[in-house]
Order: sequence, then C-alpha cells, then structure tokens
Amino acid sequence: MKQERKTEGVNQYLKFSAMGIQMAVTIALFAWLGNFLDKKYETDQPFFTAGLSLLGVFVALYLMLKQLPKK
Repeated sequence: MKQERKTEGVNQYLKFSAMGIQMAVTIALFAWLGNFLDKKYETDQPFFTAGLSLLGVFVALYLMLKQLPKK
C-alpha cells in the first residue's frame, strides 16, 4: 500500500518533468527555425525568430494544457 503511493508520486514527478522538457524543446525548435529563416532571408530585424519563438510558447502551453489531468 505504501509502495503504491510512493510509486504514484514518482510517476507524477516524471510526468511533469517530461512536460517541462517537452515545453523547452518545443520553444527551442521554433526559435531555431526562426533564426534559420532570419539568416536565410537576411532580415535586418529578427522578425522570424521573435514571431516563431512566441508561437512556440503558445504551442508548448497548448500541448501542456492538453496533457494535464482533467479533474
């Protein structure tokens, strides 16, 4: 009985840790893509980086909220 509660806590910890890593990777990928596009099109201002980084934040938040338990 006590082992189940301990395992459940570890599972929750791993689940939320994975969500944080997923958010970071998603935002980083969008930022990298924006940086790549800024360099490819030789823009004066980093519009693609800023825009895609912001989009990455929204996508990461959406994915995180979608994975949260529904209570």
